[in-house]
Amino acid sequence: MLAVQQLAVRADIACSDVLNDLSPCLGFLQGDEDRPSGACCAGVATLYAAADTKAERQATCECLKAAYRQVNANISAARELPGDCGLSLPYIISPDIDCTK
Repeated sequence: MLAVQQLAVRADIACSDVLNDLSPCLGFLQGDEDRPSGACCAGVATLYAAADTKAERQATCECLKAAYRQVNANISAARELPGDCGLSLPYIISPDIDCTK
């Protein structure tokens, strides 16, 4: 029983937190702003720091995919956002990304 409990990993990332962290980025992601704001980059950094386990990164990924479709984000803006905020990600942001990997 203990081994099963150790294997079960619970992600402590809620989609509401992801959306809250990224809400200042909507103008940039929808093409209304040329650059992400300081508040946007602060939210991106907060989200990046919070997703520090595989399960949390996967949960964040699923939330981002759902949010992308809801806000009609510009794919190039979404891909540029981490770099524009000074973060380097080991993957390319895409609405088709496989969050299990």
